[in-house]
Amino acid sequence: MKHFRSILSAFLFFLLYFFNWKKQVVFANYLHIYSDSSLKQAKSFYKMILKNLSRQAIDFLFYMTPFKNAPNKMMNYPFYFNDLKLSIDKSSCNTINKMKAGGLFMTAHYGNYEAIGPWLCKMGIPLKASYARIKPLFLNKILENKVRAANNESYSIFINNPKNILELIDEGKLFCLIADQDYRKSKPIQSTFLGKPVLCNPIPEFILKHRPNTPIYFCHLKEDNNHIVLFAKEITLQNHDLNLIYPQFHQWLEELILQNNEFWYGWTHRRFLGKNSNSSIYPQNIHKASNIT
Repeated sequence: MKHFRSILSAFLFFLLYFFNWKKQVVFANYLHIYSDSSLKQAKSFYKMILKNLSRQAIDFLFYMTPFKNAPNKMMNYPFYFNDLKLSIDKSSCNTINKMKAGGLFMTAHYGNYEAIGPWLCKMGIPLKASYARIKPLFLNKILENKVRAANNESYSIFINNPKNILELIDEGKLFCLIADQDYRKSKPIQSTFLGKPVLCNPIPEFILKHRPNTPIYFCHLKEDNNHIVLFAKEITLQNHDLNLIYPQFHQWLEELILQNNEFWYGWTHRRFLGKNSNSSIYPQNIHKASNIT
């Protein structure tokens, strides 16, 4: 199984690299954040992003079984499944138990973030995760009913009305938002990430404005070869200041990126593209990246 997994990952990497998938965006982001880097460093970084992404994309599509079979009780960890070892960070155990009562769960495109969903569901956490629809549309049913599902139930949800989120919170669900995406819709939240201005999804502030006592959690997976560890932490906003939610989220994510920036797949998004692209420095970096071969 491990050998077959490596073959699929290598094949996917070849396709992505051959067709220069997201190359301009990755290079533009890299030049924007690491302006003193050489082209050689940028090219090496792009390859590592694609290698990591290819491996974890294959895991997402074909190898979610270990996470969907994870034990319910903490005492049964570490959990071994073939060549994989799943563990829970000791300092995160109490937090994970609290998550069973619902709240707001924010995560990022870091590491095998898709595996967090079924793993939390297997531990009895009432997760409802918001995902953007993809094209072609028929793939959404496969993702929702097969891939993003655990305990014979889908935890994926598409939000048409923000008020539906409040209903989920009131029902004791844990609402999950991947909060590091670029955001170019109306009424975004302005913040700073990696020292650069970014626009953010206003949903977390909306939830906390209408349900101020909603607990907030950040969660990620740390991977060391075949050992995967689940980390979770509860966040407290000083003086219930809603303006602190994204600074704290970005600080948490920046610490992860500092550990291994090649595991943050936000590099493939137009994360630093302002609402008015003509006045943003970002298009200049896109132009620079277009000249890199």
